[in-house]
Amino acid sequence: MYTLHRKTLGTLVLGGCIFAVPGLALAHQGASAQGESVAQSQTAEAGGAGNGAQVNQEQPKDTVSLNEVVVSTGIVYRKHIDVPEPKISYDKSFFNKFEPISVGDQLRRVPDVSFVGDVGESAKPQMRGLGHGYTQVLVNGRRVPGISNDRAVAVDRIPAAIVDHIEVLRSPTADIDSNGIGGTINVVLKDGATLPPGVIVRVGETYKKKAGLYRPSAAVSWSGRNDANTVFYSLTFQGQKRYNEKYATQGVFDSNSAGFAEEVASGGYGRSLQSWDDISQSRAVERQVQNDSRDSRDLSFNGSLAWNVSKQTTLRFDARVLNTSREEHEYTTVYEGDGSPGGFTSMEHEYETTPIDQHTDGGGITLYQTLSDTTQLEANISYAGIDAETTKNKFKDTPTNLDEIEGTTVEDTNWYGDIAITQQLPGWADAFGISRVQLMYGVDLGYKNRDFQQTLLAVEDAVTSDGSFNYKQRRADGYGRIDWYINHAVTVTAGVRWENTWGKQQYTNTVGTASGVVTKVSTGGADRHVSMLNPSAHLRWRISNSDTLRFSVARTVRRPSFAQLVPSIATETPEDYDITVGNSNLEMETAIGFDLGYERVLGRKGVFGVNIFTRDISNLLGLVRTNYSVADYGLDPDDYPGNVYTYRNLGDAEVHGIEFDLSTPLGFMGLEHTGLFANYARLFSSRNSPISGEDITINSQPDYIYNVGLTQEIPSWKFSFGAFYNKQGMAHYMTIGEQQTTEYDGNLEFFIEKDFGDNYVLRLTGKNLLDACSYQMEPNFAGDSAVAIMANQAAFNVDAYEVERECASPSWSLTFRAVF
Repeated sequence: MYTLHRKTLGTLVLGGCIFAVPGLALAHQGASAQGESVAQSQTAEAGGAGNGAQVNQEQPKDTVSLNEVVVSTGIVYRKHIDVPEPKISYDKSFFNKFEPISVGDQLRRVPDVSFVGDVGESAKPQMRGLGHGYTQVLVNGRRVPGISNDRAVAVDRIPAAIVDHIEVLRSPTADIDSNGIGGTINVVLKDGATLPPGVIVRVGETYKKKAGLYRPSAAVSWSGRNDANTVFYSLTFQGQKRYNEKYATQGVFDSNSAGFAEEVASGGYGRSLQSWDDISQSRAVERQVQNDSRDSRDLSFNGSLAWNVSKQTTLRFDARVLNTSREEHEYTTVYEGDGSPGGFTSMEHEYETTPIDQHTDGGGITLYQTLSDTTQLEANISYAGIDAETTKNKFKDTPTNLDEIEGTTVEDTNWYGDIAITQQLPGWADAFGISRVQLMYGVDLGYKNRDFQQTLLAVEDAVTSDGSFNYKQRRADGYGRIDWYINHAVTVTAGVRWENTWGKQQYTNTVGTASGVVTKVSTGGADRHVSMLNPSAHLRWRISNSDTLRFSVARTVRRPSFAQLVPSIATETPEDYDITVGNSNLEMETAIGFDLGYERVLGRKGVFGVNIFTRDISNLLGLVRTNYSVADYGLDPDDYPGNVYTYRNLGDAEVHGIEFDLSTPLGFMGLEHTGLFANYARLFSSRNSPISGEDITINSQPDYIYNVGLTQEIPSWKFSFGAFYNKQGMAHYMTIGEQQTTEYDGNLEFFIEKDFGDNYVLRLTGKNLLDACSYQMEPNFAGDSAVAIMANQAAFNVDAYEVERECASPSWSLTFRAVF
């Protein structure tokens, strides 16, 4: 399955669910079907062929041309998808107005998706505000590996130029991997069978205001088909440079700082003690001022070929390659003081340079086969791999005085195979007196081999440490799903997925001198098999031609990250000078989730939706601080004066909220050429505090997320403009020995565009126009043991505050698009 939604283009229906191409007599229904296509539903409900096959001997006309994709021909809104499960879809044209450079930029406009991390970065999406690992990211309907050990996929590396559309699935059906308690995001890449013939060229230049730097981008897409309409192809080549700079100010405040005792007594988080821009008023005992730049180059290729071998057989080939080279530079000035305003007594400089090389590739072959008038088969073999190398060089006092080198390499190879059969059951439909019954069953197989290695060399102390692990995973999942099309108004989908995972891990930790004298070696491993049944059910009820109700229930999982599972040592995490050790005995998190949604079609193009959801999570995973010393793991406490952390299942959690989504023209107000899109999510959660035993929110979940955008067209001028604003609320993080509160400023974007004829468009976009910043406030608690630390944390006996502000730069982009 390469998509979770049937995509229609004229009479062409493609998407792993229905696969029909012009000139093909019988459509092929693939095993990744998610509900029913609108065309198929209308055929069945009108008393057409039971298998929903489409017969069309005439060559259809494209309802969408490349000119319409490139040149503004009307305001584009999100799609209305008529399937039982809670799913929304956004075409590339919805995003193009604001010229996103990556999938991360695109997802900032999607309902209930947030990003927690460095300001200006849109790397790892979080649905429902849940942290990394709770959101499943698929590419063409299949799992892809990530660089980090938390199983999250960094979508900022996927260029927007190669994307066809993005689907957001809030609750899965049985034929979808159960991973993703927060939800699933499916990134569908451009495909020749869904693109009209032609060539699209895009060139652009981005200007970063604060740095005064320019970065170019370019992309070309070529799609076509043969004269017989039996072969469809597309090729996309893309290259771009991305630049993000950040400016951070951090202060550490303790009992020597003026006003510290009053801040602790008030239960504050230290923000009132900070003087961001005037160092002469700072009361910090340590103040860091940091400039951080990240300069990336992306080169990518995406290609697909669909071949109608016969009326019963279709083959699809796809391939993708993405290379990213990145240079990160940090320059930090550290001031030491006595806690009085401006009372700094010393200053030193720290430098970091971090080259990063990342390579991702993937592809597959899919067979769509009609076995009979009522039975279709889909079989696929695919591959996805990633390898990355990162080297962090730390310098003291001068940019040439090397103090420490930290290297990380990751190689992750994945093979997938799946086969599924979809059958129409006319006998069942007749027996129950309903419109149609469809049965789907299949097997998904997977193999993963992940190698991770981290090496740390402390140059001055001539000490080196090495942590590495190998993780092998086999998956064998079987599923069954049945769709009851009771009548035109009611559809019920129910199914169960049986997931089996076999994991095998081996790790090695080595500590020694730079001369090669090993002082400590630790090795180990663990094997594990986990099996679980994950049922799901969905109901769609068309109350009227404009109103639809949906109800969903599903069991989903969150798999522990590799770092959480493998008891290997990770240095410099969660903070500098700390180490973290994995726990091979962790259980998967599981959740029972309910979604209740209402959707109304507004006129011809508008859609309004509201969805209420809840997730009851068990076996919650969390990071805890232990009373072990780094010396217990063969490390020198002088090199790592921090703490030792590990992971545990900490109990249960509840997550719930309400999501609103509006996308509509404002014709009812007399504004025919004005479009509005807006979405808002109010999020709630509760879990047991490991410190006080009271209910607190789940880590890193903002209390709200909202986006609003307006677009205006002036057809007589062939001119349009618009603005977009997004904001997410405060988020909290708490574990033993650590608390953190994060706030984000809002982000404002703007575009103006001019069409020239039918083939060209020039667009100017501005991003981060409000110079948004993030704020992190972290109270620290002292203690000689975990018990003492927890006692101080429960009593809020703060030992020190760390308070940081991080800001990014506004940017302007000028882009020219053309179609031939």
